Amino acid sequence: MAGQGNAAPVVIKRKKIIGGGGHHGGAWKVAYADFVTAMMAFFLLMWLLNATTEKQRKGIADYFNPTIPLNRVSGGGDGAFGGTNVLSEETLAKNGSGASASDPMQTTRSQAAGGPSTAEEAAEEAILRELEESNRRIGG
Repeated sequence: MAGQGNAAPVVIKRKKIIGGGGHHGGAWKVAYADFVTAMMAFFLLMWLLNATTEKQRKGIADYFNPTIPLNRVSGGGDGAFGGTNVLSEETLAKNGSGASASDPMQTTRSQAAGGPSTAEEAAEEAILRELEESNRRIGG
């Protein structure tokens, strides 16, 4: 037992482990990537402004302009079109692609019923019927 009194004491070192990588983690990489992306977009814009004509710039600007008419007043419960449908005169007539009849629902009803909507179509259908009949008589 006397020999144990001369032994050196056991020293335990504990190291503090600090979490997170150096330089405050990786958030700087995301900020740098956002900055580089913004600079690339800026320099592409500057290059396009220098390399295109006025007519080409107008075409590019028209590409990014919305062509769908939007309501400035937003109300709840009216649906996606603000109470109108796609075929109404007020919605698409501004673009030149809306309904052109005085009563657009009348032409829609006649087409849905299976009848011709104009006199030209009725004449074409009569000619087609005559051709079918003559073809049946000849072909048997």
